[in-house]
Order: sequence, then structure tokens, then C-alpha cells
Amino acid sequence: MKQCPDYVLRPARREDFAFAAAIYIDSMRPLMQRLARWNEEERRAALRRSFRAADTSVIILDGRDIGWIQVTERDTDYNLAQLQLLDDYCGLGIGTRLIGALLDKASREEKTVSLSVVRNNRAIALYERLGFRIVDPGATPILDMVWGEG
Repeated sequence: MKQCPDYVLRPARREDFAFAAAIYIDSMRPLMQRLARWNEEERRAALRRSFRAADTSVIILDGRDIGWIQVTERDTDYNLAQLQLLDDYCGLGIGTRLIGALLDKASREEKTVSLSVVRNNRAIALYERLGFRIVDPGATPILDMVWGEG
């Protein structure tokens, strides 16, 4: 496996929403279309409701914004609300490294990490490799996963 490139994170700003939305829509469209569940207007509205710049960091590599991660801290849990990368940067280990850092932090604080993922997303294999488990395997189209519980 190639070494993960050195990226940096910067706090997101409200004006980063358009960038975040573009990556989100591009990644969600094919997944939801394959499940015959795509409604772009609904997805954009849901993202507008859930995007929190205060919980979000933009991922930068070689001076270019390449993705974003949104993590919400709760009493006993961190929720990985979003991890989105431009296609050209998937598979380089960036997601693994970002999630690994979150899992280390959660472990030190004795918290769980939760996330939701479209059931046909290739990222499920990554999440399972990192120790997440599916809460309700029969759920569709979205699976809830948790790490550090049980």
C-alpha cells in the first residue's frame, strides 16, 4: 500500500458549503440511483440542514481543497457525519488516517464513534476493517454503524 500523502486540515467556513455540497452530491448520486432512491432536491436540503461549519474541517493536499470531514461530539459518542473526498484522492489512505485519528481520540476519551452509510457504499469495507459493526443489517437504504461498543 502506498504511503498516505501529507494533507492538512483547516476549519471550515460557512462559504465552504458549496464545495462540500458539490462533493457530497457527486458521491451520493450514483449510490442512491443504484437503489432507485435519488432525489437531488431532498439530498441538497438534507445537507443544508445538517452541515455545521463548526464541526467541519476541509482537507487540503498540495494547496488544493480535496475533501471535508464533519464530526459531531456528543456526551458519549463522536458522530462521523460526513467524510467526503474528491474521487482522485480516494484509496490513498487519507480516509483511513482521518478515521484512525478519530478512533484514537474516542478510545482515549472512552467514547464510541457512530456513522451512517448508504448500504452499497464501498466505504463499508473500510469501516469494517477499522472495527465498526453494522447495527441493523436489514436497514435500507442507510446502515448505521458503531465502533467501540460491545
